[in-house]
Amino acid sequence: MRNSEDVRIGLRSILAHKLRSILTTLGVVFGVAGLVSMLSIAEGARREAIEQIRLLGTNSIRVNQLVLTGEAREEADRKGSDGLSPGDVRLLQYALPNLRGIAPLRFVEEPVLVKNREATGRVVATNADYSGVTGFRPAVGRFVSELDLANAKRVAVLGAGAKQELFGFRNPLGQRLRIGDSWFTVIGMMEEKHVQSGRSSVIQLRDLNKDIYIPLTTAQARFASEAGVGIHEVAIQVEDAEQVVATAEIVRRLLERAHRNVSDFEIVVPSQLLAQAQQTQRVFNIVIGSIAAISLLVGGIGIMNIMLTTVTERTREIGVRRALGATRAAILRQFLVETLLMSAAGGLAGILLGAAMARGINAFAGWQTVISLESTAVAFLVAAALGVAFGLYPARRAALMDPIAALRFE
Repeated sequence: MRNSEDVRIGLRSILAHKLRSILTTLGVVFGVAGLVSMLSIAEGARREAIEQIRLLGTNSIRVNQLVLTGEAREEADRKGSDGLSPGDVRLLQYALPNLRGIAPLRFVEEPVLVKNREATGRVVATNADYSGVTGFRPAVGRFVSELDLANAKRVAVLGAGAKQELFGFRNPLGQRLRIGDSWFTVIGMMEEKHVQSGRSSVIQLRDLNKDIYIPLTTAQARFASEAGVGIHEVAIQVEDAEQVVATAEIVRRLLERAHRNVSDFEIVVPSQLLAQAQQTQRVFNIVIGSIAAISLLVGGIGIMNIMLTTVTERTREIGVRRALGATRAAILRQFLVETLLMSAAGGLAGILLGAAMARGINAFAGWQTVISLESTAVAFLVAAALGVAFGLYPARRAALMDPIAALRFE
């Protein structure tokens, strides 16, 4: 019997029992839909994590100041630790020979105004190394220079979002803006960065596009802070990504000694966070994959059950075909094709449902989802394999029937 004839007979049998066929494939539909949506969430989380690490740098280390309260604050005062300071930055510069760059950051809580427009971002005071350390470079103009720092110049560099808020489509270079009570001249605009902020984010990043950068020395001279001349964050870049973990441990020991063992800072290594997130993602994938596998198993059992019923119902037909010369291989192929058609139809419907579920997760939960060609191919192949695995026994049972006994079947 030709393959096209097998497909025609299989389709005729499925269409003859539409409701039964639809109910039979529901298990496959839901199992494949769960698999597709799970793979799309996993792929979205992977790409989001990689993008975040790319923004921070695979060979970077971040040191963040911790705000202490209560007894912890009193202990820090007794030991004389005032948090991160420019002195810590100088210590790290001298003690770490494998540095590519180090940039202190101080966040200035002052309004930024241009006429009647106010920026919603944050003023970041830093040094000339920041652009190189973060790989975040000016698209127009220039970044803060050593000369700006030496003279505490009132210059500012805008993120792409801040530029849009303050100047719209106008060229900001050479224009003036007011930060607090001081006027600054715009000398550059940073390239636009795409920052993910969904719930599945590995690292919660602020929107870098809305930052406004000024020289650190200018901020120390003109804007008072509860932390005095302290800084809020230090961005460190090492020469080799393989040295990041060892360098982070050295940084920890140096700062603990300088701060007299006061835990008023934390060290963040993006590459380690990525590894932890991937481990968590693997556990999540196993759990969701197990649920999808159970659904597929139930769907496969349903297909086997219905095919066994179909074989029983068509016993006389099998006997007639065998009597007319059909081989056992032809009978086996006929029922296998019918099972494959049902499982493939369920797989296609499951892929469509899974894609819709992924879009819904993205819209309502805020998680990034990516439906890749690989995930849809895997889902369809799983559905096809399910049809072969659970359809083989009923098909083999039909093929092994005795033609004479089948013709006598009532």
